Amino acid sequence: MKVLIYFVLCSSLLAATPSTAAERIVTLNVANATCELCGPIVRRALTRISGVLGVQVMDVAGKTVATVHYDDDRTDIPLLISATTNAGYPSTEAQ
Repeated sequence: MKVLIYFVLCSSLLAATPSTAAERIVTLNVANATCELCGPIVRRALTRISGVLGVQVMDVAGKTVATVHYDDDRTDIPLLISATTNAGYPSTEAQ
């Protein structure tokens, strides 16, 4: 009987625990993206990462900015930065 009560208590606690994964949005400042082909290359590099849900690359005041919508359970910001850097466009998280 004690085992059954323990099992029910533990399973109810586990079922009530919320998931910590969430969809997030990060803005990356992208360096060296100065031509018309740079934006699509950056977008393609980011969308190839598992967990990336959407990417928008735009020119803001002469600087290239990538806004990335991603699942933080499947990817993270350092991996996104690595993807743009490996494509030839180093990036940093916008503050």
